[in-house]
Amino acid sequence: MAATELLDSPADASGPAAGLWHHRDFRRLWAGQTVALLGSRITELALPVTAIVLLDAGPAQLGLLNSAQYLPVLCVTLFAGVLADRVRRRPLLITANLGRAAVLTAVPLLAWLGGLDIWALCAVAFATGVLTALFDVAYQAYLPSLVTREQLVEGNSKLQGSRSVAETAGQGLGGTLIQLLTAPVAILLDCLGYLVAAAALLRIRTPETRPVRPPGDRPSVRKDIAAGLRMTLRSRLLRVIALHACWYNLFWDIVLVVFPLYGLRVLHLGPAGLGLVIAVGSIGALAGSLCAGPLGRRVGTGRAMVLGMAVASTATLLLPLAPGTGGGLDHVLLCGGYVLNGFGIAVFNIHSITLRQATVPPELIGRVSATFRFLTWAVIPLGGLLGGLLAAAVGPRAALAVTAAGLTAGALAFLCSRTANRS
Repeated sequence: MAATELLDSPADASGPAAGLWHHRDFRRLWAGQTVALLGSRITELALPVTAIVLLDAGPAQLGLLNSAQYLPVLCVTLFAGVLADRVRRRPLLITANLGRAAVLTAVPLLAWLGGLDIWALCAVAFATGVLTALFDVAYQAYLPSLVTREQLVEGNSKLQGSRSVAETAGQGLGGTLIQLLTAPVAILLDCLGYLVAAAALLRIRTPETRPVRPPGDRPSVRKDIAAGLRMTLRSRLLRVIALHACWYNLFWDIVLVVFPLYGLRVLHLGPAGLGLVIAVGSIGALAGSLCAGPLGRRVGTGRAMVLGMAVASTATLLLPLAPGTGGGLDHVLLCGGYVLNGFGIAVFNIHSITLRQATVPPELIGRVSATFRFLTWAVIPLGGLLGGLLAAAVGPRAALAVTAAGLTAGALAFLCSRTANRS
């Protein structure tokens, strides 16, 4: 089936003009994803807290736990893309949610039985990361079979909005639940969230066509991965988007490493002030998810994506300008930078995902999504290493200034890209 035939077919009796508020099956996907994302943010905090409080973990053990959560992205994402293009995607989403619920149950059970140790926590983190990698690839590939082409921006905007709300509320809710109920019990609540998400997906009634391979095309994991890479790298549009996403992630991870040092040691914000500044970025992302659709209709999907990257990148120039006097100007500049960054990157993400979903053939979209995720995440460890070296060499403020200049240069190059602007 051609991409346009699948994307333009009616997915709900209400029709595309009614909007996704009236699309029952999308509402089920959206509600389940929102609950799962909120629970995931709770667990992101609860796992290291469990290691610190119950196991008296040190920095090296916490680093090991963090690596266990991150490694699946590099190890299994490309294979997840192959699987997402070979079978129906909704069963994969359900299986991933049920699997995460089952795996995370091990933490409170082992804690109550006295058998929890750092290796068990790492195993749980790794297994959960594998299932999350599978879910993230499959749900991006699944959306075009649930809604029409005209509804893709709206669908991605709503899903990005849920992610922004989860980023804002999840950590705070997680801290409260951990304080009141202990970390293992908070993780158990996350398990219930994944079960709710799986139940919501089970209620979806929109039929999904099983992927069909061309006659004589024998399954090969290596060839399937190579096909996803070729599609991504040979398409000028996809190649340009992937390149600039990699550039942004590389430099943004330097910001993630350097900004806490800058906020605590140079500006003396304190932990609460630092957390507040970072949290407002999610508010900006929520605003970006609400504005992405209207902006795309006004200037076009490609231009909206490019403008989003420009806003997100140039906003970081505000961060090193904070004078550090302890007055309101510090918070205005820092919060302004994070709000604008969150706004811009949400707009970029929504439209870049939409372009992939609308232009990539359905039988390849899982592998292309996986390729994007693999390429753009592979640069993150390098960014963290460069951030530490740069801050040590020139100090946190200067390191942020250099990083902001690098982000801005990349955004200007993207802004001048005829390929992206004409998409």
